[in-house]
Amino acid sequence: MTMLYETLTTINPASITGLAFVSVYVDDFKQSADFYLNVLELEKQYDMGDESCFFSIGKDLGLYLEGGHRIRQTDPLTSRATFTLTVPSATALFTKLVAADIDIIDERPRKVGENKYWFQFFDPAGNIIEAFGEI
Repeated sequence: MTMLYETLTTINPASITGLAFVSVYVDDFKQSADFYLNVLELEKQYDMGDESCFFSIGKDLGLYLEGGHRIRQTDPLTSRATFTLTVPSATALFTKLVAADIDIIDERPRKVGENKYWFQFFDPAGNIIEAFGEI
């Protein structure tokens, strides 16, 4: 019991314990909101003014979208932060994005493990997003 108490009382209160949500900053809010809602089919939880909203991703994560920002040139080789969406089928999402004429970085999903595939694509503002799932 003493060891458990010592462990609980010595946890660093500034330690990272999880990921609350992803923030995405875009130039054209309406175009990007349409992309995240209708192409990626994220569920909008609520609007947060004229130029921002919050989407849920699964039951524990979310995506905050805010418009009114300048576009910064990004390419696959620049230093940046990104996020990876999990999907049941990377190939199905890839095919859907191609049909929607979304700019995709990879020629096809790449195998990265036993029946696991990954690829990158751009949102309308030029942010790079990654997708990970089974074939």
